[in-house]
Parts: sequence; C-alpha cells; structure tokens
Amino acid sequence: MRAFASILIPATMLGASAYAAPSDLSSASDLDSDEVRAIVADLLTDAQTRSSLLQSGATAGHDGKFFLASPDGDFRLNISGQLQARYMLNFRNDENNTVDDFTSGFSLPRVALRFDGTIYENFVYAIQANFDSNGGALTLEDAYAGYAFDNGLVILGGQLKEPILWEDVLQEKYSLAVDQSVVNAVFGQGYSQGAWAFYSTDSWRMWAGVDGGIRSANTDFNADPAEWGVTTRWEWKFAGNWLQFDQFSSARGSEFAAKLGGGVHFEQSPHAPGTFETNLLAYTADIMVEGNGWNVFGMGVGLYTDTNGGVGNFNDLGFLVQGGVFVTDDIEPFARYDVVIPDSDRTADDAFNTITVGANYYLHGQAAKFTLDMQYYLDDTAGNALVSGVATGVPGSVGNQIGLLPTTDDGEFVIRLQFQLLF
Repeated sequence: MRAFASILIPATMLGASAYAAPSDLSSASDLDSDEVRAIVADLLTDAQTRSSLLQSGATAGHDGKFFLASPDGDFRLNISGQLQARYMLNFRNDENNTVDDFTSGFSLPRVALRFDGTIYENFVYAIQANFDSNGGALTLEDAYAGYAFDNGLVILGGQLKEPILWEDVLQEKYSLAVDQSVVNAVFGQGYSQGAWAFYSTDSWRMWAGVDGGIRSANTDFNADPAEWGVTTRWEWKFAGNWLQFDQFSSARGSEFAAKLGGGVHFEQSPHAPGTFETNLLAYTADIMVEGNGWNVFGMGVGLYTDTNGGVGNFNDLGFLVQGGVFVTDDIEPFARYDVVIPDSDRTADDAFNTITVGANYYLHGQAAKFTLDMQYYLDDTAGNALVSGVATGVPGSVGNQIGLLPTTDDGEFVIRLQFQLLF
C-alpha cells in the first residue's frame, strides 16, 4: 500500500523560439530590438532552469515506473498510465426481434493516467483519472493522501476502490480475462470517498474504514448514496509474498503462494421524509492460490438489502471460479465460470450463468499483452433483475464495457480481442 511507485518525468519545456524551424524564422534584419531581446531572454531563462536542475542533484528515470525524485529521497513523483484497445463481436437472439442480432466494433474501455508518490518519505498520495469510453470525458478515480508509519500501518483519506471484492480491487489491468466478470459488474463496490486504515504483517493484513457508501465516487457530502458506511477486509497468507497477489496470473518460475480473504460492508441510506430507509450489507470470501506457471481463484459474494417496509428484503448471491496455466513462457490459456443468483422474492429471479475461455499472450508481462477470449451467456438478461440492470445497452455502461447486451432469449455469445499497454 505504501507507494514508492514510479512516474513519468515531465520534460523541461523550451521556449517557442527554440523549436521553430529555420523557415519559420525571419532574418535578423526583420526583427526589431524588442523582439530580439525577448528571444534572448527566453533562451537565458531556459538555460538557467536547466542549470538549476542539474545543480540540485534531482534524479529521474525508470525503475518499473517513470519517476522524478529529490536527491535525498524525501520527494518522489511517479507517472504511469494504461491503455486498452478492444474489438468485440456480440451475437444474440431476441425472440421479439427488437434488437440487432449481431453487433461489433472497437472501443477504448480504459485510457487512464496516474500520478502517485511520496512526500518526506512517509506521506503518500495518488491521483488517477480515466477517459470515458463514450465521449472521452475525464473521470476522477483514485484521489487520496495518507501517512505510512514504519510499523506497517497506513492511514488514508480521500477516494479509492472499496476494499471488498478482490477482483474489483485489482482492477481491469490485472484481470485474467479481457475484463472482469458479470458477478463483479453486479456486485463490484467501485470507488468510494472516506477514510481508511491499512495494516500489514508477514502473515496477515487488514483494511478498515468509514465511507459514503458503495459507488459513491465524485459525490458531494449531501449526495452520497449512504448516510454512513463501514468497511473491513482481512486476509491471511499461508505461503509466498504479498506482491504475488497483485495480479491473477502467475508466471513460470514463481513460488507457491496462497491466501484466504474476506470482507464486510454495511451502510445505511439517507432517510428523507416520506421515503424508506435502506440498509445494505455486502459480504465476500475468496481464496487465491498460485504456483509455478498456474493460478486458481474462487470467490463468493452476497448482498443483503433491507428496505424497512419498502419493496422488500433481498439476499442476492454471486459465485466465481477461474484458473490459468502457462503452456509456454508467454502464452496463458484460462477459463472462468461465474453465476449471479437473485433472491427468490425478486420478480426476475433466474440465475445468470457465464462461461469464459481464452488466452493471454504476454509480450512484456502485464505491461504489453494481447488477450483473446470468448464469453457465453447461458441465460437471457431479462430473467435476472440484477443482470438486466447491468445489461442496459447504454453507451459507456458497465455492460457495454464487458460486452453484455440486453436479451430476452438464451445464448448470447461474445468474442473479445484486446491489446493492453501499461507505462
């Protein structure tokens, strides 16, 4: 959690005159004395800036990330980013003949920039934003600052991914498949604002915090989905090191690693006059095991909704199991199965099953890779109250991102090809 991450070095900006091509510059006789003095001043300023940077002893480079740092190590700025370029083909049946049974096209689901680092070694910070796949609007994601104590405790405040579902915490760039599962699309906690504590030892670690509710990103204090919320996640490691669990894949030559995890979140909605107060309880348990070129991950998640006299009380469930194995040093076939099970009291309570198979081709680890997979949705979305809320077909929605479109008939099929670049 303590981020000594690497970040891109901002290049020193030169004066405009220094970049002008010879054909763009007038002869000296065409310039008046004021223009000449301005050009000379620009060049002198630039030279002084470069000299000052050299004398300060500032360091810069790439040690896993691009960075700019002070010579004493008290200040460090890292710049990193992510680009995912994706092509998808969606085949679906619709018994009412109201939609196109074939849809294909390109998209940029993730174009993100991240700035993080340290101040006086122990103060940590991060700011991350993503360009929306529909329209290109820049959306704030991570935005936090905190203090890392020498005993393994980190205190953070701001906005970050709620530490509940591990698949959601790892984000799309470390997903085994092209994108995260339907279970995560339905139950994923997303970004929230609040304050958290993180503590880690060699064998266990934990997160605990207070927040404005699940998916409360970029909201003002009187617009949070919850009046208040509390979150905690605990993990126990039986083998390996914690860094091995930062991605689902496990390359050849990796040591055996295994951990158990579990999380709980509770929130209470605002209670305006004439409305029903809603209590929400999310809970999850997962297991992650990795070895020499292979990986297995499984999780279960539940969401209990108590509307206190409103539309009813529901206990919805989701399950996932996945695994991958390297057949060469660079090629990793994988498979995933997940299911969303609504509460039987919901009007649309059919289970929604998804089978995903595919392979990763790593050019340079996660930093540059191709992924090809195929998803088969065994059930129609209309029969599942939770999945139908995701599969809206609205441009830029979570359903569109993973390739899931609305259906009233079984057997939707999606082929996804993606190239990912991290820097």
